[in-house]
Formats: sequence, structure tokens, C-alpha cells
Amino acid sequence: MFALKFKANIVILKRAGYFIILTAAITFIATIITCIVNPDIKAVMEGIGNSAPSQIKESRGIDKVWSYIVHNGFAVPLQMFILAFVPIQFLYLANIISTSSLLGVFFGVALQASLDKGFELIISSIPHSVLELFAYCLLAAVLFELNQVIRTKIINLVKKDRERDSFIKKILKVTRTYLAFVLPLIILAALLETYAADMILHLLR
Repeated sequence: MFALKFKANIVILKRAGYFIILTAAITFIATIITCIVNPDIKAVMEGIGNSAPSQIKESRGIDKVWSYIVHNGFAVPLQMFILAFVPIQFLYLANIISTSSLLGVFFGVALQASLDKGFELIISSIPHSVLELFAYCLLAAVLFELNQVIRTKIINLVKKDRERDSFIKKILKVTRTYLAFVLPLIILAALLETYAADMILHLLR
């Protein structure tokens, strides 16, 4: 039993690893494209700023940490969970793709504005960004199995076959992974983004 659980956890981690490689590639490509296209910096930064919830923009300190947790730790995972019920494979990756794309655009604009300061901003953003994206990729890795069960159930309804995979077990697995790993990582990322990012930026300057 322990060996089976260990093997299952390894599979989830490997799948999460594939997803994090995908996000890194998207971020890198978005950064390069932004640098090549050379968009209006002010307009892009205003667009990125407007995409953030007003509660996050207006809050400070521990209130900002809580705002990050509410949005990144509750709202985004809930959206991913709901999308996993749609019988379309990888649709639940939409939030991850949009987040990594926006991050790449931000990096590209920062480098376009000033190469030195751009690299400083990127370095200061890496710790919390990596933690946040890895948390989402870990959630996506277990949502992959939930979505697979849902798609299989629909296919079996057409074929009138008996379903072997347990839907409830997959829901419980998603819940356990979220509470044990995803939410703690998001909380840590929120703390790093609120307090450590500015400290790292100050040290680099």
C-alpha cells in the first residue's frame, strides 16, 4: 500500500514538473516576444495593473498578504477546480498559462525600460513567482486525474460500460493535495511577494 502511494506521488510530482517546464517556456517566450514587439511601456503596465484585483493594489502589509491568499490561494484554485469538471483535457491550465504569460510580458517590459533594473526586478520576482506557479502546477497535476475520470465517465455513458475509477477518491485526493501542499505554498509565496521581494530588490540596488 505504501509503495503504491509513493509511486502515485512520484507520478504527480513528475506531471507537475512537466507543467512547470511548460510555464517556464511560456514565460520565456512571452518575455522575448515583448522585447521584440517593443510595446508602449505605459499602456502595458497600466493593463497589467488593471488585471490585478483592486483589493491587492490598495492593501499593505499583512492585509496585502491576506488579499494575495484570498485571490491566489482560494479564487484561482477554485477556478481551476471548476474548469477540471469540463470534459476538455488541460482546460484547467488556462489560469497557469495566463499567469505565466503576464509574468513574461512584465519581465519583457521591465527589460525594455531598463536592462539593469529589469534584471533586478526579475531576480526579486523569481522566489514568489516560482512558488506560486509550482503550487498551481501541483494542483493541475491532481486535477489531471480528476478530469480524466470525468472524461472517462462520459465516454462510458455512451458505451454503457461500468466505471472503474472512483470519482469521490479523486475529489478527496485533490482536496488533500490542496490543503497539504498548494495552500501552504501560496501562503509562503504571498509572504515572499509582500516582504521579501522589496528586500531583495533593495539589496540588489
